[in-house]
Amino acid sequence: MQILTLALKGIAIGAANVVPGVSGATLAVIFRVYDRLIESINELFKEPKKSLQFLIPLGLGMAVGILALVSALDFFLQRFSLQSAAFIAGLMAGSIPFIHKIALSKDEKKSYSYVIAVVAAVVIIGLSLLVPTQNVDVEVQINFGLILLLFIGGVFSAAALMFPGVSGAMVLLLFGIFHVAIHTLNLIREYLMTPFDFALLPPILMVVVPIGLGLLVGVLLTSRLIAYLLDKHHGITYFAILGLIFGTIFILFSDDATYQSHDAVTIGLIIFAALAFLAGTAVSLLLGKK
Repeated sequence: MQILTLALKGIAIGAANVVPGVSGATLAVIFRVYDRLIESINELFKEPKKSLQFLIPLGLGMAVGILALVSALDFFLQRFSLQSAAFIAGLMAGSIPFIHKIALSKDEKKSYSYVIAVVAAVVIIGLSLLVPTQNVDVEVQINFGLILLLFIGGVFSAAALMFPGVSGAMVLLLFGIFHVAIHTLNLIREYLMTPFDFALLPPILMVVVPIGLGLLVGVLLTSRLIAYLLDKHHGITYFAILGLIFGTIFILFSDDATYQSHDAVTIGLIIFAALAFLAGTAVSLLLGKK
């Protein structure tokens, strides 16, 4: 029963990690498995049996949750790209009060904390202008630069997964590889349904391997760093995260992929996008309140 409960919690956490703006770590806190998750990762080599008894069912559940949600997300990103982007932006915007509250909970309201948030936003926006993004419905062109970007994105995404209130998928979006990841996860789902279609394996592995290695390295290297930052520089760390969120919202609406399913941006489309933004904000505020 305990293993099943962990797996079910993992499904919910995994599904949350697919959506930018929704924090899987926040759900882990709500489900009261966050502390044990960090502990199990940090003690993996000291007490492997005990750690794996917790990490395996939770991890398998997360994998199921990710694959279960990715098809629906891929569908909406391809056919309703602007509305989907607006909903995701709403999720991120709705998380801002929650994260700001966390930032102030151990911070003495230092004036430079907001400067750090602005600097983080400017840096991220600047980086996004230098990194081209991939559309969901185009053939992914694999090259060394993209492989390196996938690895680095995986490292930072793993770090983000451990911060309550921060979305790992948002980090992939920030690095311009979110659509590539979603496209590849959808290929994995297709392959699991047709396991003898070996033509799907090369494009899957070329994306999964660098991101997977990045996630592994990120988890192992950053778990202690994150514990240190949250303990010693709690407020500043979360103000930097606020800056990343503002920057990522800007990136979302400046990305060509956001408008790929529409011939023109009409008044009606803007209205529907605004409603989607408000719906995403409401969902995120509710999660933050909980």
